[in-house]
Amino acid sequence: MRKQDIYRLLEEKALGYADYAGVPVRPSDEPLVAIPSSKNLTASQVGTDMLAYTPDGVYVRSGVLSRLQQAAGILAAENKELQLEVGYGYRALEVQTRLFEEYKTKLADRYSGDELLAAVHRSIAVPGVAGHPAGAAVDIQILREAKPLDFGTAIWEFTPDSFTFSPFISRAAWDNRQLLRRVMMQAGFAPFDGEWWHFCYGDKEWAKYYDKPAALYDQVSFLILI
Repeated sequence: MRKQDIYRLLEEKALGYADYAGVPVRPSDEPLVAIPSSKNLTASQVGTDMLAYTPDGVYVRSGVLSRLQQAAGILAAENKELQLEVGYGYRALEVQTRLFEEYKTKLADRYSGDELLAAVHRSIAVPGVAGHPAGAAVDIQILREAKPLDFGTAIWEFTPDSFTFSPFISRAAWDNRQLLRRVMMQAGFAPFDGEWWHFCYGDKEWAKYYDKPAALYDQVSFLILI
């Protein structure tokens, strides 16, 4: 089997826009809270697009924070030298929409209609179903002595080898991905296997993954702070 065929199969196995677009939401009024640093859990923005909204840290729903702290405890029980680092949490809906529209424009000459939405969603989620604007999704990795473990690609390196189960990475990177996935799922998160670093709790993707009747969190606005 050709390498590109393996990547295609991996992509087909990951949940896509059509899989959970119709999942209902029973909104929760849980607040967005900053992720505090501790021995086994820390947060640092990967990019700069949220600095105008949350310059003082990475925010998630309070229920998501509780599960992140649970995941950090599970990881520490396996190896006290390891620490979870959240590189991205809440994303303002305005930012999600801008990123989505920019990428949609790039693909508009190749796709149309629902196929265009699905194609864009594979890299930048459709704003109305995206987990980050709901405060429900995190991009996360594991650190040892303040340095990321080897995951085969960098966080936010959007290449085919960022698929969680890419067979074209080292055994060490594979094991580290599976450790992260296992720890996060034990804490109740759903994985997105199109990006080894992306996990969610309470959004539409999570509800679909675990066959829940509805999502817990809808998109939420966050006032600009500066």
